[in-house]
Order: sequence, then structure tokens, then C-alpha cells
Amino acid sequence: MNENMTKSGELLRFCRLSADAAQKRALKKLTLSKPSDVAEFERATFALFIDSKGEVRISLEGKCSDGKMIRKNLDCVDFFDQLTAMTACYKQGSLTVGDSQAGYLISKKGKVSLIGEGKIKNALDSGLMAEITVGNNKKKNYFWNGSEKFLYELGISNADGKIHDKKQSKFRQINRFTELLDDVYDKLPSDGTLNVCDLCCGKSYLSFAVYEYLTLHKGRKVNMLGVDRKTDVIEYCNAVAARIGADGLHFVAADISDDKIYEAAFGKNAGIHLTVSLHACDIATDIVLRRAVEMRSELILSTPCCHRELYGKLKAPALAFVTEHSMLAYKFNDAVTDGLRVKMLEAEGYKVDTVELVDPEETPKNTLIRAVRRKNAVRSEKGVAEYNGIVEFLGIKDSYYDIYK
Repeated sequence: MNENMTKSGELLRFCRLSADAAQKRALKKLTLSKPSDVAEFERATFALFIDSKGEVRISLEGKCSDGKMIRKNLDCVDFFDQLTAMTACYKQGSLTVGDSQAGYLISKKGKVSLIGEGKIKNALDSGLMAEITVGNNKKKNYFWNGSEKFLYELGISNADGKIHDKKQSKFRQINRFTELLDDVYDKLPSDGTLNVCDLCCGKSYLSFAVYEYLTLHKGRKVNMLGVDRKTDVIEYCNAVAARIGADGLHFVAADISDDKIYEAAFGKNAGIHLTVSLHACDIATDIVLRRAVEMRSELILSTPCCHRELYGKLKAPALAFVTEHSMLAYKFNDAVTDGLRVKMLEAEGYKVDTVELVDPEETPKNTLIRAVRRKNAVRSEKGVAEYNGIVEFLGIKDSYYDIYK
């Protein structure tokens, strides 16, 4: 057997092992790394999940060379063929099933080493496997399970910790947002009090989830401010915070552009470590992002809502084949708006990725913009020039998004 056949055989065995783990609902995590020049991602991570129809599927989260994350959903039936095509582009792979691991490594000379194969096979043959793996028909392992007091006070669960049927989507949304925050938690300062803002907070589901995550799961001291214009909503949120004993969480009825509220909450010239916002409507999302940038927030997580501002205003002749069709123009408008937001954050010194918050079957408002401020970040003149070039191409000069005049 020649070296190419050996290499192919080793990789095929790894792929078959991984596909079997997925079929048996035992795949906990699969990672491909050390990409070749033709690889789509710098790193690809796979895990099982249960979709809104109760079907077990595979999520693929790929990290691009520019730091952005792309998420795709795959079917278990086709996984072997898809994985076979991908492993040829990566020099290292790691498979986790329960507490067992297997992996392959391709040396510079092309030699393939496959280790841990027997352990994974034994794990897959074990009768206990269904009890210890993620992705079976048992309840998903969320950050929150419904028994938390804040979920009861917000009307998401009952006194017994059961999630109300009409709140299942909101419950999944809160858990997913917490998961995405947890992914970048290490970007926050490792000690001291964390200063956190929820801007245009509304009923503040995220405020409570973020506060509880940081204090309960991470053991941090937190000073958190929720801001919204609606006085009745703010009164309700402060009452909930008092009932659950969230002493470091406060809400004010004000415009988020008012500097005085931040000085009162955090002190003069205090740094903001984390800014979050969920479904601020239309340009309210942009106001939130620009406010966060002005405050030099170290981490920003924002999920846009509607995107009305630019609809019907794009005047790029080259894009007429899209914009002259209302349904296509509507979808394109959403992507352009979020793209401008990402470009603005990058020009201001942030590393940005966009990820899927929830399954698009639940809501079309499912994009999360996640931005990490680079060390010693300053506004990039090149980034501003690129942003202005996009604005000019789209024909939206003198619009709300023409910000670098």
C-alpha cells in the first residue's frame, strides 16, 4: 500500500468513526484544525443539536481567517461524505465521545497518525453511551434550566421550573445568547468589577440572564445598567431585580445618549467592559452600537431587529437586478444594513463576527453581531475610506449611514 492509500485509509477510518458517533447520537465534539491553503475555515467545529422539529442534526461552526464565524446545519445521514471531503483539507482532527477522545495528525512529510480509535469504538459499543452524550432525546444541556428565580419572575417559567409553552422560543434565545457570551468571556478583564450596559433594554430578559451568568456562573462582581425610554418597563425591571436580590443590576428611564446616566452609574470616565442589546428596532441598533463605541466598550453583543432605514433607498445601478424585486430587495437590505454595522465597528478598531442566534425557523431576527475591541484600538483611516466607498457605491450618501462625512 502506498503512502497516499495509507493516508486515505487512515482519514476514512476517522471519518467513519465520527459519522458512526453522530448516527448513534454520541458525538460530543469534533474539531478540524491546521488547515491547508484550500480549506474553507481556519478551524471547523461540529456538535450535535436538536432542531425545532425534534430532529437530531449537526452544527458546523467555522472560523474564517478574518475572525468571522459562519454556522451551518448538517444532516447526520450525509455527514460521512461531507466530512470525508473536509478532512482532506485539514492536518489535524479531534473527536470526543463521552470522556474518550480520538484524533488524527498529518506530519509535514504526509504521514498520518490515528490514535484513540479503539477507545471510541468501545465507547460507542457501551450501553451507557446514551446517558452520557449530548444530542440524544434527553433535555438539552442549557445554561439555564427553568428553575432560576429570574426566569420565574419574568414569566418564562412557572413556580415548579417548567418553561411555559409560549415562552419556549424566548428560553432558547436566552440560553443561546448566554452561550455566545460564554464563548468570548475570556475577552473581559479577569478581575475587578465588570461594568455592563444593556441599551434599549426593553423588558430586559438579557439583562437578567447576563447578570446572573456573570455573578452566578463566573463568580464576578458586576455593576450593570439597563437603559430604556419606557418608564413603566423600567419600573417593572427594577422591581424584578429587587425581588431576586440582584443588587448590582439597576435600570433607568432615559435616552441612551445621555452621558449623565453612565457617570451616575459607573463614575466619571469609567470604562465599560460589556454592552449588550437585543432587538433594538431599526436605527436604534445603530445608536446602540455607536454609543458603545463612544464608551470604548471592550465587548459588544447586539442582535438587530427590523432594518427599515435603507429599504427603497439603495441607488446602485449595478444592483438593480436585485433591488427592483421587492422580496429580494428586502432580504438584501437586511444584509447590507448589518454589513455596514460590521464595517463601522471594524473601522473603529473592533474584531467582529456574526453568528446565528436562534434557528431561522423560529424568527428571521436571528443574527448576532459580536465585537471585541482590539488592544489600543484607534479609528482606522483605511477602514473609514472603505466604509465611505461602500456608502457611495450604494448611493446612500447623506443618509443615516453616511457617518464619516
